[in-house]
Amino acid sequence: MKEFRVCHVDELTDPGSLEVTLPCEDMEPTIFLVKMEGRIYAYVNSCPHTGAPLNWLPDQFLDYSHELIQCTLHGARFRPGDGYCVWGPCQGQSLKSLPVSVRQRQIYVSCA
Repeated sequence: MKEFRVCHVDELTDPGSLEVTLPCEDMEPTIFLVKMEGRIYAYVNSCPHTGAPLNWLPDQFLDYSHELIQCTLHGARFRPGDGYCVWGPCQGQSLKSLPVSVRQRQIYVSCA
């Protein structure tokens, strides 16, 4: 499983999100990180309903409350901890998550 350093933990606010491009061979290279209550999650930037990117503006993946991930195309909402859709046309589906690790305050994400 290939892993890439994507940023320093201080580059990601809490709560906050950050768009990142990975040089992965077998998947969409654009992912995003979400930091919520000190935990960091990574997801492929693709809505399970349409396949479109979730954001229209760079690094903007959270709703106004900063509690849920939101697809700006149709307003679907996803839980940050597991990517599960709790509201919208893809309710019951989930975002594709990626393994995240933090070592020496650097965030690493695996392509698998």
